[in-house]
Amino acid sequence: MEKFEKNGVLFTTFESDGVRYLCTGEPTGEFKLEFSGEYLDCYSVVGATSVVSGKGDIDELYDAWLKETEFKREVLGITF
Repeated sequence: MEKFEKNGVLFTTFESDGVRYLCTGEPTGEFKLEFSGEYLDCYSVVGATSVVSGKGDIDELYDAWLKETEFKREVLGITF
């Protein structure tokens, strides 16, 4: 796990099974099953407040994070 700060936000990144995860909060790197459905299973990263994942580099994941959290940051005023 690697921690870094970008634009005032502290991130943690780690890789599991070839997929890179970019998280805020205090992630442990462990996954928790939240919901098991007929078509998909939903997992969360223990200790994380926001998560994006993919096979891209950090900059691509950061752009995805900005898009995913845009409403929470700009409309609701949530800070990470």
